[in-house]
Amino acid sequence: MSLRKEEYYAPEDLACGQMVEIFGRQCLIYDCDEFTKAWYVQNLGVHQVPSQLKKPRPNVQYQAVPKYTGFGTEEDSMASVKSLITKAPKKDMKKMFKQDMHILRFNAKLISTEPDDEDRTFIISFYCGDDTIQVYEVCDKNSGRIGGKFMERKLHKNPVTSAYYQEKDFLIGRTVFLGGFKFQIVSADEYTEKYMEDNPDQFPEQSLENIINKIKKPASAHKSLQDYVIYLLSQLDKNGDGVISFSEFTAGLRSMNIFVSNHEEHALMRKFDQNNDGVISMEEFYNTLASSF
Repeated sequence: MSLRKEEYYAPEDLACGQMVEIFGRQCLIYDCDEFTKAWYVQNLGVHQVPSQLKKPRPNVQYQAVPKYTGFGTEEDSMASVKSLITKAPKKDMKKMFKQDMHILRFNAKLISTEPDDEDRTFIISFYCGDDTIQVYEVCDKNSGRIGGKFMERKLHKNPVTSAYYQEKDFLIGRTVFLGGFKFQIVSADEYTEKYMEDNPDQFPEQSLENIINKIKKPASAHKSLQDYVIYLLSQLDKNGDGVISFSEFTAGLRSMNIFVSNHEEHALMRKFDQNNDGVISMEEFYNTLASSF
C-alpha cells in the first residue's frame, strides 16, 4: 500500500487561462463550450472568460520558379510548374478574331559589328492577332546568301521591359531585339502606315495632330499665334524661297528646342512631302498650322 497521497484535479482547478499538467505536459485551457460555462456559473459562480491566443505565423515556404528551359513557350513551361496535368495556355480569342487580319510589315536593317551585315535587309512581320513576329531576309542575286524565312513566327520578349513586344513598340527608328539579333526599323509599307494613322491611341507618334500640338506648344511665349507662326517660318525658311529640305526643317525645330522623334519626322515628311523629293512646301505647312489654330 502506497503512503503517497494522490491529488486529482477538481472543477475549481479547471479555469480558462490556467495551466494544467497532463501526462507530464503543460496544457493551457483557453476556452470551453456553452454548457460548461453555464455549469460553472450555476454551481461555482465562476464566469469562464476565454483567453485570446496569438495566431501562429503561417508556415509559408517559397519555391523558386525554375528557369525557362527554351522548349516551347514560357507559358507552356509555367503550366507544368503549376499543375501536374498541364493545360494549354488560354489565348485572347476576342483579340484574335478582331485583329487577326492585320499584319504590320516593316523594313529593317541588322545592327552588327560585322562589315558584311551592313547591307543586309529584312522584313519584320508583326501579327496583331496574337503579337507574334516573323522575320524574312531579302537578298539580291549573287549575294552569296539565301533569302527567305530568317526567324520563325513566335512571341518575342523586350529585354528592356521583360514583356512581350506589342504593336506600339514598332516605330520607325526604333531598335528591337529578336532572337539575339538587333534590328533597326527603317520604314513600313503603305498598309502599315495607314493602320498606324487610323490607330493614334496605339501610335501617338504617327498622329499629325499630336505633332502639330508639340510644334505649337512654344506659342505661349509670343503675343499671338499669328506672330508665332511667322517667327517659326522665318526660323525654318532662312532664304524665304518657300521650300525647305527636310534636314533643314528638323534642324530648325531643334534650334527652337522642339524635339521630334524619328517616327514623328517620318510622319511630317509623309504629310508635307507628297512627291517624295525631300522638300517641304512651307505654304502647305503654314496652312496646316493655321487651320489647327
